[in-house]
Amino acid sequence: MGDASEEKVVQLQWMAAETLADHLVPLLKHHDVKCRGHGLIYIDHQHCNISTVHQLLVDLSISLGAPISLVRSRLVELGWLNDVRSSLPIQNNVRRVVERIAPWALDSDEEDEGDGPDMSEEYDRD
Repeated sequence: MGDASEEKVVQLQWMAAETLADHLVPLLKHHDVKCRGHGLIYIDHQHCNISTVHQLLVDLSISLGAPISLVRSRLVELGWLNDVRSSLPIQNNVRRVVERIAPWALDSDEEDEGDGPDMSEEYDRD
């Protein structure tokens, strides 16, 4: 039982922001990662950013002796890792759909004003 509790203590130590920062800062310098106002570590769809962050996570994982997924989660939790790969395409797709629908919806509203039944009337639905 002592091994499990010791392992938990080691895990909690590396998860402390100060300890993680001590391991992270030299790696940021080594990989030439600079904060450009989007977050300490920023990932978008550019191959160079994806590759750099992946290597950074691998190196940090080895340095801390922790799984990459756990290290990544902790960086996100601290607000040090900003991964926008999943949000940008969705935002762009929504914007395109709205732009296509907006003129159509306006035309449709104008045409429908005098045509067809009043939607507030009740109809027999047998």
